[in-house]
Amino acid sequence: MAPAADQKNSYDEPLEAKRDVTALVTNVSPKDSPFFSMIGTTTATNRKKESITDTLAAANKDNALVEGDDFVNEALSNRAFEDNVTQIFKKVIDVSETQEAVDKYGGINSELTYQTTKAMKEIATDIEDAYINGTKAVGNATTARKLGGLITQTTTNTVTVSDAGDPGVWTGTTDANLDAFEEELNNLFETGFDTGETFDTVLVGGDRKRRISKLTLRVTRNTDADQKRQTLVVDVYDSDFGEMKIVLDRYVPDAQVLAVSRSMYMTAFLRRITQQRLAKTSDGTRFAIVGELTLHIMTEKAGGKMSQVA
Repeated sequence: MAPAADQKNSYDEPLEAKRDVTALVTNVSPKDSPFFSMIGTTTATNRKKESITDTLAAANKDNALVEGDDFVNEALSNRAFEDNVTQIFKKVIDVSETQEAVDKYGGINSELTYQTTKAMKEIATDIEDAYINGTKAVGNATTARKLGGLITQTTTNTVTVSDAGDPGVWTGTTDANLDAFEEELNNLFETGFDTGETFDTVLVGGDRKRRISKLTLRVTRNTDADQKRQTLVVDVYDSDFGEMKIVLDRYVPDAQVLAVSRSMYMTAFLRRITQQRLAKTSDGTRFAIVGELTLHIMTEKAGGKMSQVA
């Protein structure tokens, strides 16, 4: 019987005399997952995680009853449901017994331990990517379920920005360009305020993070004489609608700026992420790392997005 496909074996690693290589292995692939890490957790009890939402009637300054008048029924709003579906995330590790036994470069004592640690980091980045860019798919017996992320699930609080005119809101570098960008950024925050939510966190990719930092170039800054340092980075933006923590997230596309009320989002686990030893069918050891979860959004109005269009 042939070895299993994708099994890690000793032929995958060089066994000749040691070359001049770094003693420690560094994984250069992205391994950060800020949004997944910053939100809370809860439980799911089914493949679909639902929230019930309701709205208050508009404030009415003329809510006044004539003395002695009859009571008249008020029109009552119907509650609405919002949902997301669980997604099964998995990594399978297969290491031959020889590869586990041989000496390895990079200070690695156990190939299984190394590959397991690496796989867990990869699952975290898979979840982060899904939380930002995922498109909800309910799935069936032959198609995997996929959760909906911030971009697709946010539908109410949206701002669209065109870079075709003058000033170039999205990419221009003049003061007028930056003024226009800042105006649209505050328009985004205002949409949340107008629908009853107050954002507190902004998720951006590298280009948008640098653009927000450029907003500091047009204000007066004091330089600490002892430190001889001038700060050019904005990590907290003080808007007309409250302070916003600016979070750099490599999975947010450059054509998007996402704003959220962080407490309104949670990771809902149907099955927590676990490591499972699989049946031994070869001269190797197999593990599966698997978990089932979704992004639980209490209301999609807790988020907003600013999108660039051509």
